[in-house]
Amino acid sequence: MNNRTSNSRSINDLARCQHRTATGKRCRLRVTDTSSGLCFQHASRGLHQLDSSDLRSALAREITEFNSAADINGFLSRLLLHLAENRVGARRAAVLAYISNLLLRTLPAIDAEEGMGPVAGPHIILDLPRPNRDPEIQPS
Repeated sequence: MNNRTSNSRSINDLARCQHRTATGKRCRLRVTDTSSGLCFQHASRGLHQLDSSDLRSALAREITEFNSAADINGFLSRLLLHLAENRVGARRAAVLAYISNLLLRTLPAIDAEEGMGPVAGPHIILDLPRPNRDPEIQPS
């Protein structure tokens, strides 16, 4: 006569999250997603995490070098969409956006080094003062 109660170990096993740590311990939280057998924390982690290769192919696509502002703009646009869809974490998106900002700031210096940018030399100022066209009043 081995009667099982509601507090038995096998029933509690099904109600606990199936996630295991590197040491083999199991999460103690209750299952919220019955299809995966995970708690809310581990189920949301699985949704938010993408493989590095998936993220690279989704954001950079065919771009191998960010040599133009258009390339960086396209990358940032895709990053924004992935952030809005919760496919990229906010911290990771902030780091990628900061690196993109640095790349964008160095583009004029790269162009100047390659001779494609503005040449450092005399600047022509086109904003000259206008002549006074009012008739002068002669003192009498």
